[in-house]
Amino acid sequence: MSTQQGQQGQQGQQGQGYPGGSADFVAMMTAALMRTRDAIVGTEMINPSPGQWGNLDLAARLPRLAREYRNAVLMSELLEDLAFETEDDAPPGKTARAMTVSRRKTGAALEYLPLVRIARPDVADFSQAAPLVAAYAELRGDRLAEITVQQQYLIPFLASILPIDPVRNLALAEMLEVGLDLVTPVVMRVKLALGCPRPNQFSDRIQPIIPEPAHPALPSGHATQIFTLATMLALLENPAAGVKADSQIYRLACRIAINRTVAGVHFPADSAAGAVLGIQLGRYLMARGLKTDVGSAEFDGRQFREAAGPRDFHYAILDRMVTGQDSATDFKNDATAPRPAPLWRSLCQRAQQEWGNRWS
Repeated sequence: MSTQQGQQGQQGQQGQGYPGGSADFVAMMTAALMRTRDAIVGTEMINPSPGQWGNLDLAARLPRLAREYRNAVLMSELLEDLAFETEDDAPPGKTARAMTVSRRKTGAALEYLPLVRIARPDVADFSQAAPLVAAYAELRGDRLAEITVQQQYLIPFLASILPIDPVRNLALAEMLEVGLDLVTPVVMRVKLALGCPRPNQFSDRIQPIIPEPAHPALPSGHATQIFTLATMLALLENPAAGVKADSQIYRLACRIAINRTVAGVHFPADSAAGAVLGIQLGRYLMARGLKTDVGSAEFDGRQFREAAGPRDFHYAILDRMVTGQDSATDFKNDATAPRPAPLWRSLCQRAQQEWGNRWS
């Protein structure tokens, strides 16, 4: 699962403030600065200026922090409103049947509303889907470049569709990277609770072509990430936008999710669960960033099947999921406003301004 933790922004942190500085260069610079001070200050006593408190509010001060510290502040603000609750299955306390990710309600009371509930399939459902995963191996030669690159990078694929170059859109790039970083702790909590197996545990003929991630399968982390990003971008363009499964960004999201099945590390149900979780996380992020509403959704893996057997995942299936035509998925009409997130909102406002000026 890729993290993409602000790579461009952190380059300036190398060499303790000296871009591209090696350890030897940093040591030389430190010695040079020490000798320079000794020469021009000597042993003179200093006469301190009186100083004053700063006059910037928190949102205005945030961009003055180094990128990694801005990220830590924003993650803290966004995660503090999320809570997790498991529903145990037999035997209790071993593997959860489902997990609900909730968000804190507005107001003083510590109360929560569901954001998304993910229920896993049965082991038999995974077993029956293993031949479907094996059949996808025929596409490995065609998809190899994508699969390899997408282990680390997702945003460039979106940037090939939309004008979100990180040089011209610094705030927008940072907003997306914070969204990526939020996915990791959330999806890992769900994965850990549900404990779902990987395809090659059902057959020694799956033979993944990339290293198998060292964590449970469902929901797919890559699917969650790319659907989070796609939803954030759709809502940046139009805060009232729904999921258009046939749009370029959601077709891309489906393809990236499917590539994980082609690689042999995920079932289609993993991708479907990741799509639902990612859409809801994208909606949560943008609701807190743009002061809009967000509702809840449910995904039931035991219902993610056709009468004749296991179900595949692609954008036609996604369309059924988001338009109320799928028994496994329920996007509810219960949207309300989340709690304010002023620091996150300040970044989203700058990203929105950049997006509005994309023709300049």
